Order: sequence, then C-alpha cells, then structure tokens
Amino acid sequence: MLKIKRDALGNIERYKARLVAKGYKQKEGVDFTEVFAPVSTHTTLRVLLSLVAERGLHLHQLDVTTAFLNGDLEEELYMAQPPGYEEGGPHMACRLHKAIYGLRQAPRQWYAKLRVELEALGFSVSSADAGLFTLDKGGCKVYLLVYVDDILVASAELSCVQGVKQAVGAVFRVRDLGQARFFLGMEIMQDREQGVVKLSQHKAVMDLVARFQMGEAKSKCTPMSMSTRLSSEGSAPLDKSRFPYAELVGSLLYLASCTRPDIAQAVGALSRYMAHPTVHHWSVAKGVLRYLAGTADLGLVFKRGSGGVQAFCDANYAGDVDTRRSTTAYVFVMSGGAVSWSSKVQPTVAVSTAEAEYMAAASAVREGLWLRKLLCDLDVGARGPVLIHCDSQAAIKLLGNPIVSARSKHIDVLHHFARERVARGEVCFEYCCTERMIADALTKAVPQHKFELCCAGMGLRA
Repeated sequence: MLKIKRDALGNIERYKARLVAKGYKQKEGVDFTEVFAPVSTHTTLRVLLSLVAERGLHLHQLDVTTAFLNGDLEEELYMAQPPGYEEGGPHMACRLHKAIYGLRQAPRQWYAKLRVELEALGFSVSSADAGLFTLDKGGCKVYLLVYVDDILVASAELSCVQGVKQAVGAVFRVRDLGQARFFLGMEIMQDREQGVVKLSQHKAVMDLVARFQMGEAKSKCTPMSMSTRLSSEGSAPLDKSRFPYAELVGSLLYLASCTRPDIAQAVGALSRYMAHPTVHHWSVAKGVLRYLAGTADLGLVFKRGSGGVQAFCDANYAGDVDTRRSTTAYVFVMSGGAVSWSSKVQPTVAVSTAEAEYMAAASAVREGLWLRKLLCDLDVGARGPVLIHCDSQAAIKLLGNPIVSARSKHIDVLHHFARERVARGEVCFEYCCTERMIADALTKAVPQHKFELCCAGMGLRA
C-alpha cells in the first residue's frame, strides 16, 4: 500500500509504503476470533481539552510508528510471500508471530499490547473510556488519550509529560510531535496564559467546500432555513452517479460530530434520506456547505473560569414529515464549550409533546451519568446530582412524580429509568424557558437570532 502523509497545512510530510495482508481471506473461528479494539471517543477528547483550558495543562502529542506491528498474535497464521521477496521456493510461506496491517485482529492486538505496557508504567485505564489512561506520578496527574496510534499526553508539569513520552518511547518506536496542534483532522490551538483552548476544523471545511466547488458561493447565516421541509416526496429523484449525495452528507457528519454542533440538526435530517435522495435534498445539503464556507473559522472554545457542567435537553415534537417521529437533542457544556451533543430522530412515535420531551430527557440522563463517570476518572468529582435544564414542565413533572394518565401510561418502560435516577438523586431537572434553551437549534431550524444565541451558548466562536 502506498500513501502520502500530509501535515496540518496540507504539505507533503512523507511518503509511506506498507505491506498489507489480505485480511478479507481470513475465516472467523479459524484465523481470528475477537476483533473489537476500543478507541477514545470525541467526547472524551473535548472533555480533556476543557480540563486543559481550566487547569492550564501542558498538552503534547505522540505518533506510534507502525503501531500494528507491535501486536502479538494468538492464532497460528501463515501468509504468502510478497511478490519480489520470495525465498525458499514457491511452496514456502511466512509464519506470522506479530500482527501486520490488514489482519482482522491487528487493531485489537495492538491495543492489548499498548494497555499491558502502559499498565506496567503505572497507568490505569478509565472505566468510562478504554482509550483514556491516567497516572498519579508523585502527586502529579498525567492523562493519556489514545486513538489507535495517535496519543495525547496532558499534565500540569512539563517534566511529567516529558517523562511519560520518554517512557513510551523506550517501549515503542514513536515520533514526538511536541505540543498538540493537529489531532484526527482537528486543529488544536492553546493559550496557557489566558487559559483558552480552541478546537476547530478550518482546513477540513475549506477542503470540503473546494471539493464541491462552493468556494465562490454566497454564504448563509444558518445551515437550514425555517421554511425548509424535508420529505421523501415532492421532488425528482437525484441521480447519485452525478451528484455524490452520500459522500457530501458523510463528510458533513464528521464535521458535525467533531467540532460543529451548529450543523448537527441539518446534517442529521439530511442523513435520513441517504438511500433515496431527491434534488431538493441535494440543494439543502449544498446550503449547509454555503453556511460552512462563511463560518470556516468557527470552533469550540474552552475558557478557564467559565463554570462547571451545564446540560440542556429538548425535543421537536413530530418534526419528521414522513414518519412523524420527534427529534431528541441534548448538549453538555464544560468550561464554556460543548463537549457532548446529540440530534437524532426518536426510535418510536411520540403521541404528545410531554412524551417527546420525556424521551429526550431520558437520553440526556444516560449521557449525563456516563459523563459523570468520566469526570471522576479525570479527578473532576461532580458534587451532587447532574443538573439538566429542560423547557417542558410536563416532562419535569413526569420525571419527579409517578404520574399515571392517558399521556404517560403508554410510554415505553425503557424511558422510566430516568425517573428512577431522579429518585436516587443522581440527576435532577430544572426548568429553563425556551428563550434560554441552547439545545433548541439541535432539534429544528430556528431564526437567526436564536441560532446565534445557541451557538454562543455552545462555545462556538471564530
């Protein structure tokens, strides 16, 4: 396999040539068993960056060279000799003792090897995210975030960061990239003196705009107009051979899940029509690109002293025209920037606004409990219950009281676990008026002034 590696500015960094096995010929139960390999989530990354801003931590980056080659194989595997490198005749094969790229179990074996070596160095794996490791080095906390072969190291003491990098470098062959600036296609800008960290994707946005030739298009103020109604009917089917709808929406989804919660609602709505898009859907998707072209500098900004965890949940009742399902939305904000958000259609049809809001609250509770667990691993112990703001009085009443009525008895039992968590005191809900509900922009298209208010509340700044 041949590949060109580029830096954050798009310049050619190096050329790579790699031997890759034909993993597609492997048979489950014979050549491999388990293949799952955990990686850190983007939410964990953003939480760590909020902690970096709040505490003024040093943040450095490592890249493990040929990471998969470090994994030890548990199965007995043989590989045909690569063309041009045959030895011993045509009937000789290579016995693999170490994993190589292309094997189905290679990512899993690499993670297993990395975890063993990190635990030998004194690290402990997080119970909330298997890609997060923590170390207490003589009272100095070190946090290590792993995404396959990319590693972030954060600590209050630069000497601790350097010590960990040297220790990891003694076990694996690594490239020390110094202060973290570019991670998984995301740009990281840090000002330790001011206590500010910005996470953005300016280059990715501009590359996407250029790829679809929208650089000269007039920009928009919002990703989707309030008058837009997406439906599977009412427009001619799109010729997918000429217009790469799935490619465009897939690229937008990555932006929406990493650094741009402002487009999450629009992209989520567009993604429901991947199988059978229409000309209207393509036009709306290009409208999202026009919005991005004018806001490429926007990113999540985390600032010291901007407060603790703030959570908001909301729902848009029966917003999907085709199925009449509602949209669930929540957003969690730390140090002034959004660390977790969601905008997705609900799995069942809600027959009342109260039910739709109740189901949205249940989703927020699940995320809040996991986030609280993660914060404990990062030594940010949450005192008291997780506070979630909701703009539905009916949903708050249902969460706090065992009400049985025509509006509540049909609600799926799954969502009643939220009421149980409220009763335990693990979470609590507080009423928030709709004008201050920053999750509103994740449920539907909103007016420009409300959209800007929601963006500011989620920490999106140029």
